Amino acid sequence: MQKITPLLTLLFGIFALLSCGKTTTISSNMELTGKWELQSIVQNSDTIQKPALAKGQMPISLIFKEKGELEGTTSTNILTGFYETAQQNTIQMGGGGTERAETQWGNLFVNALPNVNLYDLKMNRLVLYYENNNQMIFSRVQ
Repeated sequence: MQKITPLLTLLFGIFALLSCGKTTTISSNMELTGKWELQSIVQNSDTIQKPALAKGQMPISLIFKEKGELEGTTSTNILTGFYETAQQNTIQMGGGGTERAETQWGNLFVNALPNVNLYDLKMNRLVLYYENNNQMIFSRVQ
């Protein structure tokens, strides 16, 4: 019995460490949480800048909340979902939203979002990487 107690304590300690929330490795002290607005998309070395908003359109944004909650807007829709970060700046996102027709800019974002797998965060700039080093570049709003 005395030999089992230290082993159980060790196993409990390892379990407690492994079950702690998300692990995020960011090269700066800035946090991912907050509101980010899409400024440009880089696909196959071509940079597509954010177009001017037409009447009834919204700026494309993502709001990373605590506990992995994700909200946002496309050019015409509202998004809700989740995100999870891990070591080496990997990220996974998922969720859904409303289903109004998108603008061309909105379609670029909506089609890229499910394929995002890495991120880089420096100062007030967030880069989400997807499919062969393509990028969505955001600036911090809040």
